[in-house]
Amino acid sequence: MMSTEMTKLRAFVLTPKVKNTERPHLTLFKRFTGLIEACGIDIEIGNTPPEKSLLLSYQFLLIDLFDYQTGNGLPSNISALAANNTTILFNATNGITCEVTALLSHVKGIFYQNDRPDIMLKGLDSIIKEESWFKRSTMNKAIHDLLICSKTQQTKPVDAKPESLFPSLTKRERTIINLVSRGAQNREIADQLHISPNTVKTHLYSIFRKTSSRNRIELISRTQNYGTTN
Repeated sequence: MMSTEMTKLRAFVLTPKVKNTERPHLTLFKRFTGLIEACGIDIEIGNTPPEKSLLLSYQFLLIDLFDYQTGNGLPSNISALAANNTTILFNATNGITCEVTALLSHVKGIFYQNDRPDIMLKGLDSIIKEESWFKRSTMNKAIHDLLICSKTQQTKPVDAKPESLFPSLTKRERTIINLVSRGAQNREIADQLHISPNTVKTHLYSIFRKTSSRNRIELISRTQNYGTTN
C-alpha cells in the first residue's frame, strides 16, 4: 500500500484501561492492531491521547470502543478529536454505537467486534485511500438528515452568500451544489444541465477541492448554512 519507507504511516491507538484478565478485549484488540500493522501502519498505544501538536503527527487516530456502553451519540471527546484527526472507531458493539452521529462528527469509519478480518482489511484500505467506511444505509440516513437540516436552514435569513464564503466557485459549480443539496444524483444533474455525467464528476471534484469536502455529506454540511443560487 506504500511505495517507500518515507511514506510510512503512523497511528495512535487510544484504548481504555482494561484488566489484563479480561481476555475477550485482549483478543479483539490484538486482532485489530495486527490488521493495522499488516497494512503497513506503525502504531503507538496509550490510555490517554497525546498533546494536540503531537497527535497531529499521526496520520490516524484509532479509538477502542470496547468499554463504550452509551447508545445515544458519542462521547464529546471523540467528536472533538475526530474534528481534527482522521479518526477510526473499532471494537464497536452493534446496536450501541450510533453510526450516523459518528459520520456527521467526521469519524472516517467504524469496525465492529464481530467483523471478519477480510472485511476489516477492506475497510482499512478504503480509509487509507481517504474514503469513508460506513454502511450504505448509514450514508443514506446521514444525507437524509443533512437535507432536512438544509431545507430548514434555507427558510431562515442568512447573512453570507456562497460567493463570499467560497469565492472561487463558478456559477455552474454553485448550481451543482444547489442540486446536490436537493438530493440530486449525478445522472439527474447531467440531464438537468444538459451535460455528461463525466462532466458532472469533474465539476464535483473541483467543488470538493474548493470547499475542502471529501464527499457529498461533507459538502452538504459545509454549505447548509446558506441558500445556494443558480
